[in-house]
This record gives sequence, C-alpha cells and structure tokens, in this order.
Amino acid sequence: MFDNLRDRYTTWLVKRKLTSCGNNFRGRNPGYFFLGEGAEVHVGDNVLIERRVRISTGEKARVYIGDNTYLGDGTNILAVREVRIGQGCAISWHVLFMDTSSHPFAVRGEEPRTLIAPITVNDHVWIGCRAVILKGVTVGAGAVIANNAIVTRDVPPRTLVGGNPARVIKEDVIWE
Repeated sequence: MFDNLRDRYTTWLVKRKLTSCGNNFRGRNPGYFFLGEGAEVHVGDNVLIERRVRISTGEKARVYIGDNTYLGDGTNILAVREVRIGQGCAISWHVLFMDTSSHPFAVRGEEPRTLIAPITVNDHVWIGCRAVILKGVTVGAGAVIANNAIVTRDVPPRTLVGGNPARVIKEDVIWE
C-alpha cells in the first residue's frame, strides 16, 4: 500500500514538470528535472520513468517520450535542442542521451564551436544498460543497442549494435 501511495505522489510531482502527459503515466523521479526556460517535455500513454532518471534541457529544448516506453533507473537525457524517443522502447538503466558536445571544440585553424544535433530513437528500440547515444544519431525501428555501446552514428532498423564506437553486430534482429 505504501509503495502505491508513494508512486501516486511522485507521479503527481513529475506531472507538474511535464508540458503534456498521456494516460497511465508513472513517474518516480520528481526531483530530477532541470529544464531551461521555454523547454518542453512531452510524455505519451503508459510510460514509466523510473527513479533517478534525470532530464536536463537548454532553453526551448524539446524532449518527447512515446507511448508504452520505459526509462530505467539513472537514465540521463541531456537535450540542448531535441531528444525524441519513440513508442514501445525499453531503455535500460544508466543510459545517456546527449544531443550536444557540451563544449566548444575545433582543430587548429578552425573556430571552436559547440556541436548540437537532435537525437531520434524510432519505435520499438531496446537500449542496454550504460549505453551512450550521442548528438545527431537516429536509431532505426526495432534496433537493439548492446550494453556499454557508444553510439556515434545512425543505427539501421532491426540491427544489433555494440562496442565503442558502436558497429553492426547482427542484422534482422527481433526482440520482444
């Protein structure tokens, strides 16, 4: 009974931080939202955001989490522009999404600049624990990202990727 009451209370606290929220949402991370001015977080139906999931945004950034998606403990979404997670996704614990290089960078002769590009995770994607999804990446529908993978390039649909940097390990994968 206490767990149910706590879930209802933390969900109520989280909903106050969201721009929009679908039905049957549960949020267990009430103190882990750090939103820039004008930022928006949209959550679909039947979404569960576990404890210590941190969502940090820049000004006017957007975060979208699709229906029937699960975000595991300690996942961190850092969105300066946009992070979009599709429907039916299973995001394990301590996964990092980062749509920015965070600091200005250049090679000799170039002007240093901070690189920013949106992240898109399409529907029915499984991301293993401690994976990192970096700026500009699109993950295809039905893909699986292995534990500890560092994803720096687009992931084709229905493939298993792993390693640092992540590379295709298997094609035509199916997961339930």
